[in-house]
Amino acid sequence: MTTEAIEVLEIANPRVLALVATIPARQRFCESLLKELEKQSRKPDGVILVLDGYGELPAPTCELPVVATYRTPEPSGPGARWLVATSPNIAPDDIIVCIDDDTMLQEAPGFIKALVVAIESGNGAAAAMGKGVDYKAAPPGKFSRGDLIHGAGCGLTVRAKHLVGLQEFAAEIQTAGGPDALGLLGDDDALVSAHLWKTGVRVVHAKTGNIYAAPGSRSTSQTAARLGQHQNLDAQKHAIQKLTGWPCFKVLPPPTVGARPAVRS
Repeated sequence: MTTEAIEVLEIANPRVLALVATIPARQRFCESLLKELEKQSRKPDGVILVLDGYGELPAPTCELPVVATYRTPEPSGPGARWLVATSPNIAPDDIIVCIDDDTMLQEAPGFIKALVVAIESGNGAAAAMGKGVDYKAAPPGKFSRGDLIHGAGCGLTVRAKHLVGLQEFAAEIQTAGGPDALGLLGDDDALVSAHLWKTGVRVVHAKTGNIYAAPGSRSTSQTAARLGQHQNLDAQKHAIQKLTGWPCFKVLPPPTVGARPAVRS
């Protein structure tokens, strides 16, 4: 991975940085998102672009300040976006807001602000959607479901310092026979959620408003790629839970002798 356009921007302390990973086939979706970010009630202070498989192709047009651009010559998967913690121009307390490149924010003009408020008030991390500690879904919207055990990648917001050690954590899981969660078809948000849980960082569900994917973008999504390989979308989460103890799924106690089998919820 090569890095370009490195610039330390003395805009805010800490800064709020939008982390956007994209591939060439999704450039028009990415440019639409970057334009929408300009209309947010709390604009990001800068953008980190992760151009996966772009090679020397021109970067998406972005009017917001670009803090750094990361390029790979071949597709490597979105997991590389989380390695920004090692970048020399990202301060430990900078707030990193991960946003999928096809996200539509028209119904969530306060998306960035809500995530920043949640992370600052909760003194940990925040997410727009995911799974609550009660194992119920926490969709994006106007209400918070409180603490999350899993934060979905789009809207997962952390301070850069909370990503330190993530690469080593991923390597430990892979060495133990687990998935390459930062790789091409990796479940990177599950890995980040497990890392935050392991390091004691609370994840709060933010009241961001409704967000949704741009029409026509799903065919080139990470989910579509994994389904194309006939992967169970929860398989990597189960593997990470088994290897680390991260409680993403409810583990029922073994049945007592003579008892009827329990039914998973």
